[in-house]
Amino acid sequence: MKIKKISCNFKIKQKILKNILYEDQHLIILNKPYGFSVHGGSGIQSGIIEIFRTIRTDIKFLELIHRLDKDTSGILLLAKKRSTLKNLHQQLREKKIKKYYISVLHGMLKKQKIIIDLPILKTYRKKKFNIVTIHKNGKPSKTIFLIKKIFSNCTLVIIKPITGRTHQIRIHAAQSGHPVLYDPKYGNSILDSKIKFYKKKRLLLHAYKITFLHPETNKNICIYAPLDKIFKKNLSFFSKKENF
Repeated sequence: MKIKKISCNFKIKQKILKNILYEDQHLIILNKPYGFSVHGGSGIQSGIIEIFRTIRTDIKFLELIHRLDKDTSGILLLAKKRSTLKNLHQQLREKKIKKYYISVLHGMLKKQKIIIDLPILKTYRKKKFNIVTIHKNGKPSKTIFLIKKIFSNCTLVIIKPITGRTHQIRIHAAQSGHPVLYDPKYGNSILDSKIKFYKKKRLLLHAYKITFLHPETNKNICIYAPLDKIFKKNLSFFSKKENF
């Protein structure tokens, strides 16, 4: 499948800059729009990091602190100093950085809190996309799902990943029997087709909150990223029983 390239035109630059949530001399926190890869490669000409480097030439050092899937929106951290990158990578290893996601899953969850603790294995294949699956030989992976609101045929949840494996939330959601709505890779297209949706649809997974210690001051930082219009419109549709 041919992947659409992201050209760094004026509108894209403005959209990215508009979505900066926080910036100081150490880091940039962005509310990444869905549909944008965080870096180039595998058919993608320019990702978020390349776009930032073209529009913020005043920054000598700029690197991704972590990653988000192309179709997942929300909080993304970028380091403006190597010392910042090292510090926050250390916090990630020590699980001092807490990430929270919001998503809509198929079906009605029976428990207020669901914990999925299943190993995830990432297999590398030449000239093909990496394959990520639940496998006994995989790395320990744990995700907590909390019910926020139950609709007629799906559930709005808050998700707290304890580990940070590739596609972890999407795989664990699917394994639980409640895949993320409109997930083209791990979802359920049959269930998706039964739902009447807003005229525009997208993977309904958003990184909405993050907490960490500032690399310079060591003070607690808590950042929230608002949902985009398409996510909100879908939620308003799901709240009406006649849409199922």
